[in-house]
Amino acid sequence: MKVLCLFDTGVDRGECNLLIGLKQAGVQPYVICKPNTGRIAALQAAGILVEPWEIHSKIDLPFIRRLRELLEQESFDLVHAFRKSALSNYTLATLGRKETPVIAYRGIIGNLSYWDPFSWLTFLNPRIKKIICVCDAIKAYFINKKFLLFFSLFTDHNVVRIYKGHKVEWYTEKIDSELVLPRLGIPECAHVIGCISRIKARKGISELIQSMDLMTSGTEVHLVILGRVEDQSYRSALESSASRERIHLLGFLPGAARIAAEFDIITLPSLRREGLPRAVIEGMAHGVAPVVTNAGGSPELIEHGVSGLIVPPGDPAALAEAFNVLLSDDERRKAMGQAAQQRIRTHFDTDQSVAQTFALYNDVVAGYAKKQK
Repeated sequence: MKVLCLFDTGVDRGECNLLIGLKQAGVQPYVICKPNTGRIAALQAAGILVEPWEIHSKIDLPFIRRLRELLEQESFDLVHAFRKSALSNYTLATLGRKETPVIAYRGIIGNLSYWDPFSWLTFLNPRIKKIICVCDAIKAYFINKKFLLFFSLFTDHNVVRIYKGHKVEWYTEKIDSELVLPRLGIPECAHVIGCISRIKARKGISELIQSMDLMTSGTEVHLVILGRVEDQSYRSALESSASRERIHLLGFLPGAARIAAEFDIITLPSLRREGLPRAVIEGMAHGVAPVVTNAGGSPELIEHGVSGLIVPPGDPAALAEAFNVLLSDDERRKAMGQAAQQRIRTHFDTDQSVAQTFALYNDVVAGYAKKQK
């Protein structure tokens, strides 16, 4: 089975391992992705053909021409579009051409409208046979997306959930013994609540900052927030916080996944539209107890009360209570952290992603071949 795999970015670690696993299962991936990214060598070493290409926009005429040339030269059984801009360009490149079944990937909730022409070049396009959603929350969003209040293009048949796979060992191997947080000004004796996220309103950073004033665990608790600032919605909460001297916004730092190992709690207080947050997965892989909100796919990571705690979105008091519960009971917190690590091993492993994606490929190709007879 020959599959054209389209990216408008680089290939991340999970996707790289998925492609290599599919290759080992008998698939022949042909990958188009952004040049000068770190995973290309690993893909090529596994015998996967990679064509570097910089896609500049949703409608990129040079890329569309290149796709048309490629489709003249090669015959693919299936197309797997891992990114939205890659999908829109592929749709335009195939106008007037014989249909090849397409699988699309979706990693966030929202930004889809029946009235948006661009949506018809992507997830609403009838050539798409399946949409892989990274969590059940995204799948539910598609299925509940009604046209004229009554009709939907999406069902359990054409929208599926496959969790993006990880390996605990990716995050736990080769960790330096020297701690990073003390060098960044956080006392070594402090309890640390950590959040790795882009800083924007829907991520709930203001509510997280507000929760610090509601905690009863004392002055030894510090909040560390890592990530790029994308808006100033948090600033009012920070400036009015009585705990601001214990709140550290450190910006984007390379190796944030490594720093997560030093947290006592990892949290993501999103208000809405969350996918399957990798930062929380990274913390869980280190054995750090998670606290997340019931927003998007975040609660799918956790068995509440066993491998973490789930609280309502937009509720600083609920966040504070969850933090207090875990920080007041070291034994329970550490047990939840170990259960969180085991949950990543058993429910979000890359081998499962490979097996489920391979089965989906076979199902789509066989179904399409049957319809052509």
